[in-house]
Amino acid sequence: MALPCVEVATAPASEAFLANPKDVVSLVQPAFDLLKSTKGLLKIYYGRETEDPSQVYVYPIWEKLEDHKALQADAVQYPILGEHCGRFMGAASNVIHIRPLAEPYKALEAPATELAYMTVNPGVPKATLETKLDELAKMVNALPESWGAISAVWGPTVERDDTLGLIIGWTSVDAHWNAVKTVPELISQLKDIREIATINLTHQILAPY
Repeated sequence: MALPCVEVATAPASEAFLANPKDVVSLVQPAFDLLKSTKGLLKIYYGRETEDPSQVYVYPIWEKLEDHKALQADAVQYPILGEHCGRFMGAASNVIHIRPLAEPYKALEAPATELAYMTVNPGVPKATLETKLDELAKMVNALPESWGAISAVWGPTVERDDTLGLIIGWTSVDAHWNAVKTVPELISQLKDIREIATINLTHQILAPY
């Protein structure tokens, strides 16, 4: 079975969303119902960033990238989707697609989800970063359960040829920070990665729709 394509849409939350962040189903329902009726849409996850709770994240999971592109090309449905998204997004969303090399669902359904974009430094072969990131993901997946790592997946991003995406599910945000500050193998691997790439990471608390 082919692996899905993960869309990551981020935007400032609307005033209505921020006014009642614990009860936003009615705000997201029109947009997400439209998405769920679209060919190729498999799942939807959504939530806020823990570092900056004013930022909302939506993860539509597509059977393939072309399914999302077909929706974007739909002159009738896509503008309607944009109007619906305005109920919970305060501005147009920034969209990145990640092609994960393993199924992403466990990472997205975890109590806390880490999203990291790693951009290779100029002059460094992208393959070098790919090797290091693959090693990192395998290390995380091999951690004992007590460390709180649930699942790590990574893959290239469609929009940025020099950037790879990493999604890790944790039992908590604190579990992530504790692991990367305490496990020697992770500390060493992250040090190597920071020497060849820039890391931009956030955490979200996601819910399925």
